[in-house]
Amino acid sequence: MKISSYNITDVGYHYIGLRVLANPATNRDEQLQAITRGVLKYASDRALRLMLPEPKGNFSTIGEKVCQELVHFQFARMKKGTYELTESGTKTLGLLNDRRFTELRRAMIYAHLATYDNLRAIVQRHIEVGSVWRCTIEVEQLGKPDYLERLLKPTFGERAAEKAVQIRAQGPLTAKQTEDVINQSVIKEVFTEYVYSVTLFRALCDRLVSLRLVNIMRTSADECDFAKSYSPCVLNNPPRRWYRELDIPVSPFLNYKVELCEPDMNDPETLNALLSAIEEAFAKLKSEAGYYDLPAVRDYVCEYLRIPEAAFDEGVNSLLDRSPSPLSPGLRYDGISARRKPLVRTKATGQIHNLLRRT
Repeated sequence: MKISSYNITDVGYHYIGLRVLANPATNRDEQLQAITRGVLKYASDRALRLMLPEPKGNFSTIGEKVCQELVHFQFARMKKGTYELTESGTKTLGLLNDRRFTELRRAMIYAHLATYDNLRAIVQRHIEVGSVWRCTIEVEQLGKPDYLERLLKPTFGERAAEKAVQIRAQGPLTAKQTEDVINQSVIKEVFTEYVYSVTLFRALCDRLVSLRLVNIMRTSADECDFAKSYSPCVLNNPPRRWYRELDIPVSPFLNYKVELCEPDMNDPETLNALLSAIEEAFAKLKSEAGYYDLPAVRDYVCEYLRIPEAAFDEGVNSLLDRSPSPLSPGLRYDGISARRKPLVRTKATGQIHNLLRRT
């Protein structure tokens, strides 16, 4: 089965659906409306907590899409005009309610990769090619004759100049159109098995980030800015002890095996490895008044250790909870965005920080 929804960008939407379907409902419309309200509140609360703009887009169809996917995962089914949880869905909801988050993530990863061939292909290709570089256009550079070539070079290499000529031949394009055309070319070049629009690919990568199967970092090369995505998973020969194999039957004749990166950020040895990587980041990055940009540190450390972004945040929270803490956080209000998310403190009434320094 191929996934086509670009509305569901966070696995948290499915958790809202599980909780709604666990409650009695008189009809299907009531269930869909409850999920829509829950998703809108979830997205709005998250934006407010992280100091991000209010969510855009139309959530009116999200309830139906969430329910359809829960049926695809065999977590739900239709009965007498309403959706109800299956035994598997009830067990998954139990993991959520019991806060058994590692097992819950594995269940959701299993469901996604077993169900959606084109989603699994995105993970697979990220592991195979190492990383995917989608560009971010800088308007002031558009007039430079070699700008498009530099944006295309990480993907096309020696063919970048030829590809740039083909894009220019499409006629005058706005900055946004140019960015979309380049990124569509990158996606088509890397992902040859399935067709992805720019919008769908972006949404699927966001969902894979929430599943901890892909990271998206900001990087630059040759005076160009990129969103660089890669997977912390491996297919075999895991380089560290914190990988766990997941074996998924995707057909009667084929099993898909992947090593999930699941570092335990309550483990002292793992935390020491994280702290060493943070110190390595401090040595490489520029500071301001002794503080380092926390999202930049996150990007560096996650790529260095090949761990999920959420695992980094869990680890930094654990380090900050130490007494005395080896790190000290701070906050500045500029520079926060959906791609430059601050750290949310889990034991300090949800305070956020986007600066970090060594104490």
